[in-house]
Amino acid sequence: MTIKKKELKILTIDDNPEDRELYRRFLRKFFMVNFDVLECGTGQEGLQMLKKVKPDCILLDFMLPDMDGIDFLSSLNTHGFPGSIIMLTGQGSETVAVEALKKGAHDYLIKDKFSAKELSDTILDAVNSNQIDETKKWKTQALVDSLTQVLNRTAYNLNIEQMIRDYQRFKDPTILAIADIDFFKKFNDRYGHKCGDQILRSVASSINGSVRASDIVYRYSGEEFVIILKKTELDRAEKIIENIRMQVVQNFSEQNGGKRNVTISLGLTEFKEDDTEQSVFNRADQALFQAKKNGRNQVKVCQD
Repeated sequence: MTIKKKELKILTIDDNPEDRELYRRFLRKFFMVNFDVLECGTGQEGLQMLKKVKPDCILLDFMLPDMDGIDFLSSLNTHGFPGSIIMLTGQGSETVAVEALKKGAHDYLIKDKFSAKELSDTILDAVNSNQIDETKKWKTQALVDSLTQVLNRTAYNLNIEQMIRDYQRFKDPTILAIADIDFFKKFNDRYGHKCGDQILRSVASSINGSVRASDIVYRYSGEEFVIILKKTELDRAEKIIENIRMQVVQNFSEQNGGKRNVTISLGLTEFKEDDTEQSVFNRADQALFQAKKNGRNQVKVCQD
């Protein structure tokens, strides 16, 4: 089996340290490629890790302390993860296996029933198949904004309908916020497009650094970003969004020695039972309009 890389990065997400050590021993015994194993004990830790590294393969335990493997796979899909995933389940449930494969897992293994050789062969097959699948890689790249490195409008359009369906099914509190850079055109006209690009990158970085790994940030249009906060009550969301507003001012000022001030206005709303993708966006947009109308550089909430 041909593997193009000289060393593979493997991320194990499992809350049982004994299981993680077992996988390491199995790989040392049979793996025919140099490898480096990274470890996380929860889904949130895994998602946070993926902001820093891009493993070739994830070994994902189905039962995690903070989420199940299907929820984790859903988060990977919305973030556009380009690697391979192997689900590890102790339940041996065919239903779990089918759902995992539908959500993008390459394969699944039942704990206590696979050998060292089977684990090694499954990882090699998953990575090799992923390297061949250039279409998947292209699709992933097509969903990321090249300037800001957050997801783009295409990704938003693909994801929002599913997020509304998930809300209607599970009723987890979900927030949609829109952020707009104040007087962005004036910055572009006065300082040039290079400065405008720097502002966009700084704002995107500030937003991304202020939310959890499971939350999602999109560049929706030229100077407008959409933020989805999952499993977040409205009062908590207001604090998060207010923190984003302050971080944008602070981070850009620090990067540029305080010479220019960049601010953003934000509007947010919570998902409702009868929402469509248009209705929830319109409410956040109304709140954004009020923030602009009231003087900018502030956060407004629409609850109607």
